[in-house]
Formats: sequence, C-alpha cells, structure tokens
Amino acid sequence: MRTPKPHDRSMNRRSELDLLRVIAIAILLVYHVGMMFNRWDWHLKNPDPLPVLEAPMAVLHRLRMPLLMVIAGAATAIALERRSIRTFAVDRIKRLLVPLLYGMLVIVPPQIYVERLAAGYTGSYFEFYPSVFEFRSYPEGSFGWHHLWFVAYLFVYCMVALPVFYAFATAPGRRVLVWLDRAWARGWVFVLFVPLALARIALRDHPETHALVDDPDTLVHYAVLFVFGHLLGRSKTIWDHVVAWRWRYLAATGVLLAVMAPLDKYPPPLEQIGETAMIWCVILTTLGWGRWFFQRPGGYVPSWLDHAQKLSYPFYIVHQTVIVVLGWGWMQVAQGPWQRFAAVLVSSFLVTWAICELIARVGPLRPLFGMAPSKPTPARVPRVAPSLARVTSRAR
Repeated sequence: MRTPKPHDRSMNRRSELDLLRVIAIAILLVYHVGMMFNRWDWHLKNPDPLPVLEAPMAVLHRLRMPLLMVIAGAATAIALERRSIRTFAVDRIKRLLVPLLYGMLVIVPPQIYVERLAAGYTGSYFEFYPSVFEFRSYPEGSFGWHHLWFVAYLFVYCMVALPVFYAFATAPGRRVLVWLDRAWARGWVFVLFVPLALARIALRDHPETHALVDDPDTLVHYAVLFVFGHLLGRSKTIWDHVVAWRWRYLAATGVLLAVMAPLDKYPPPLEQIGETAMIWCVILTTLGWGRWFFQRPGGYVPSWLDHAQKLSYPFYIVHQTVIVVLGWGWMQVAQGPWQRFAAVLVSSFLVTWAICELIARVGPLRPLFGMAPSKPTPARVPRVAPSLARVTSRAR
C-alpha cells in the first residue's frame, strides 16, 4: 500500500484548483450526455426524452462553466508567478489557440457529420469532410468550434488582458492588489457578484450563441469571471478567508438554490440578481471546501490527482465528440431511454479516458491537445558488476 503523500503548503492553491477542475470536467461529461436526452436543442437527440433531467441540468448549466472560468483565471495568475508576460503569451498560443484550430479541423467535424446523418444525410465521412475546408460557419456550413467555444473565449481573454497583467507587475498595480487583499480579508469578496449581476441585467436581451462576435452577454459574463479568478489567484488572503467562511458560504448556497430553483421564475432584474449571487456563492463555497480538503488534519494530495489534472484538458477537448459518435451508435440499438443514457454515459467516459491516455503517451499528439511536451526519459547508467568493480579496484 502506497503511503499518502503529505500535502505541501506551498502547493495548496494549485492542488485545490486541480481537484475542482477534474470534478468540473467530469460533471461536464454527465451534462453533455444529458443534453442528448432532454428536450432542449442539441446536436443529437434521443427519440425518447427524459424531462426529469431538465431541472438539475438547468442549475448545472449556470454553474459548471463559470467555475471552470474562475479556475482558468486563477491558473493564469499562478502561471505568471513563474513566467514573463511574453513567455505567458506564447504559452497561451500553444495551449489554447493550437488545440482550438486542431479541434475545429479534426475533433469537431465528426459531431457535425453525425448531426447530418441524423437529419438524413447518406454520404460517407470521407465525402462529408471536404466541406469543412469551405470554412462556412456552422450550422449552414461544417466549420465551427462547438463545445470548444470556452477555449476560444479564454484565449481572447488572455490576449486582451496582457496589458492588465503587465500593470499588476508595476508598483501601482501591486498596491492595488494589496488593497484588494485587505478588503477580501474582511469578507468583501462576496459582493463581487454585483458586477456580474449588473452585466447580466444590462445584456439580458442578448441570447447565448457562443459565436464571440454576437454574444455580448456570455462574452462579458465570462470575462468578468475570468478577471475575478485572476485576482483571486493573485491574492494572499482570500484562500484563508474562504476556508474560514466555508460553512457560511455553504449555508448561503443552500438558501439561494432553494430560492432560485426552478430557475427563470422571477422577473428581471430579480432573476439576474439571484442567479449571479447563487453562481458566485457556489464558486466561493467550492473554493473554500477544496482548500480545506488539503488543509484539514491528515490532508494529502491524492496520488492520482496529478495524472488526472494532466488528462483533464484533452478530456474536455475530446469528450463531446465521443458522446455524439457513441450516442449515434447506441441509438441504433433497441433500448429504453434510461438504459441508453447509462450506456452512453459509461461508454463515453471509458472511451474518452482511453483516448486521453493514448494522447498522453504519443509525443506528437500532446501539443495538439494542449499538453506539455513529454519529458525525455533519462538514460540509465549501467551498474558495474560487483566482481568487476573489485577487480578494477585491485588493478589500481
């Protein structure tokens, strides 16, 4: 039995963010499988819907990606602790833009092809694929980023924020960060939901499109979350605060969920205020309990966490394509909706995991999925046989 690895205090922030990222992406897989079975518009729909999924999925829809964006923002702060602004920008191009372009040309097209099949298309994939290079935007064409919209938005945020990151490295910028630390240590971090609410109220008439250029509500909402995540990642006091207040935030989360569920039942601006307060409270709650998990007596970093967090990004990139392709295959098998839901969920998880393990082991694939190049295995120095060592010693 392997002895648990003691938790290093200097890695508290990264360990909790890694754990929350892995959990959030696992939830994302469940959510996207559910999209095949509810009554909402999606790329592939099971003929027998499961309406019971819609209420919990409506809540998850508001919470899953905001948490990931805050984690991504905090990760940029951690990355800038050991990188220059220029090196950071180059790294974001490698880690975000390259996988996005590769995903749009290779990972996303099978989803569009399956969607065409479900609509009556009878050609082979090889007949369909050249249409991708017409570069006509989905849904009229076959070129789009689908679930990789998050990567596109994150890349834009990182590039646009480079001057802000530079400003934080100056003396006035450091003073601003110190002032924020003092404010957050007094519990003011919760009121950050106010800018989120104001943005949602102002842009509530704009539908969510994930198309970047005509998606102001989503673009601003996640930009604010990204900035907040970055500021939290730079903070020296917020992490102790969210641990100390974790029970209060948990209680507030329970109250807000009870008041707001089901969603979309209040008139504006009450709905936007309640929704953003719920989102921000859930984020603070998860950060607090994630931090406490490693700080508690006997807390340690699980041995699997490092490997899981390395696979989490390719898992995100691949998972929806696997769901759609396997979902189409399972739809050709006579099953009840719950049996098919279970089949798609389990098979999608296992196949996505297997693909990610393959990606991690094939050097040329790693950068296409945002993974760092594999480290060369150090050459082993052959040990001299004891008898030969003694003879050599005597000869000297």
